[in-house]
Amino acid sequence: MYKTNYILLFLCGCLLWACRKETALGPYPYGSDKEPLKVKLSTETLRPSVSAPGNTITLYGSGFAQYKKEELLVRFNGEPGEVLSVSDTRLEVKVPVRASSGMITLTINKQVLAGPQQQISGPVAADAAFKSFPGASGGSVAGIRFQGDGKYVIVGSFTDYDNSGEADGLNGMARLNPDGSIDRSFRTRRGFFGGNVQDALPLPDGRYLVAGSFSRYRGRFDGRVQNMITLNQDGSPDTLLVHYTGLAQVDTVPAFALGFDAPVSALHRQTDGKIILAGDFRKVFRKTYGGVSADGKRDSVLVDTLHLNYLARLNADLTLDTTYNFDPALPAGKPSVNGRIEDSYLNSADQLMIAGSFTTFNGAQAVRIARLDTLGALDPAFNVGTGPDNTVSSIDHLPDGRVVAAGYFVNVAGKSLKRIALFTASGALDNNFNPGESTVGSLSHIRVLDNGKILVSGFFDQFQGYSRGGVAILEADGKLSTTYNNFSGFQGGLVTASAALTARNSIVLVGGFSSFDLKPVSGIVKLNY
Repeated sequence: MYKTNYILLFLCGCLLWACRKETALGPYPYGSDKEPLKVKLSTETLRPSVSAPGNTITLYGSGFAQYKKEELLVRFNGEPGEVLSVSDTRLEVKVPVRASSGMITLTINKQVLAGPQQQISGPVAADAAFKSFPGASGGSVAGIRFQGDGKYVIVGSFTDYDNSGEADGLNGMARLNPDGSIDRSFRTRRGFFGGNVQDALPLPDGRYLVAGSFSRYRGRFDGRVQNMITLNQDGSPDTLLVHYTGLAQVDTVPAFALGFDAPVSALHRQTDGKIILAGDFRKVFRKTYGGVSADGKRDSVLVDTLHLNYLARLNADLTLDTTYNFDPALPAGKPSVNGRIEDSYLNSADQLMIAGSFTTFNGAQAVRIARLDTLGALDPAFNVGTGPDNTVSSIDHLPDGRVVAAGYFVNVAGKSLKRIALFTASGALDNNFNPGESTVGSLSHIRVLDNGKILVSGFFDQFQGYSRGGVAILEADGKLSTTYNNFSGFQGGLVTASAALTARNSIVLVGGFSSFDLKPVSGIVKLNY
């Protein structure tokens, strides 16, 4: 009993001693506790609402007069402007040369106040007459082609466009009028539901050769459509009636008689009408409907399988051309690349330029960029040597034959070049092109504009140290243009999948974005410059 009481008294004493001892606290985890600023900055009012570099704007609020103008830092989408005059309710600020549309902020004693959005005018602007909203819905736009009649064809994973009102949507493909509105004379109806269309090539007779990853069209032709199909000018499937020998049965089948075991991503028509295909496929299926097999038996469809690797060519009549990168002794396609082809284009000599993650072509060194001759063989006259050290996602060409490339690389042929590089027509690095540190993000697309400047887009917030929302325009030497970046860029998807040059000094960009230059768009925008 006494022992228990002593123990209780001892514990109580320890508790009282602990309560008297001051507890040592660590440093305040959120920095110095600064006194709140007695300044207010309007987030809605400024004059004018649209300005240009070198102009003066007026910001409104209260409490400005307690600070000298040198103590006030006003930024335009990250770029510091010059404070010209201060009153208690107004700030007069000069718009900086590299300003771009976006939020204005005011920094005082390292405390930042958010201000209004400022539209910066300049040489680049979204075409207000082009209908970019409501645009694509239910998915993104993966590709666009400009037709000779002024209309556009767009493809992708979208399920509708321009709130078409079509009962079954538009599902993967649509045709647009020159102003961006939907062309209702072209109807896909259920279209490529559940698939992903990656390219659609207008043919001289008005039909379309369509490629991607899909196995049916309008809910029909299950198993008979394998990643490619031809459509009529109105969007209906291009079909044939097959009369089976000795039978009364008549069948409707796709007119395009080739199938592929994996997606076809790009189509390129040569000057002679032949069409080069690029993709992930390894096999091509040639189909004959209502034929007779070798043993004399009738069959509804005979399938001849050929092994082709990532590249193929069609004759002008859309039959398979077995002279392109093909070994007749096997018979099968030659090995081709040892990685993916991410991008490609056909030059003026009908030579295919390819770029991607590969390092060889038909067993020979070809590091991530290669040029093929007109028979699909590696052209040794173009050689990048050890080349980029990582995947090239996009390539384009200048009028003089030089090749500009963008991707995930940080070194090219041993030289530090982050994300973007320029090669001569022979594949050597053009050392006059210096993009500096470029971007800390990734580049998914590059396009040479008809004024010689270079547009790049992808997933990045800054480019060469300046605020750029997923898109930037460079001068021919690789430096960020001081005048052609007045726009704020993309939001939503922050990626441009494809672009189509239209009339001179305009381009249409497509992708998965939801706004451009502070304005709502949906997967498509036309820029004038």
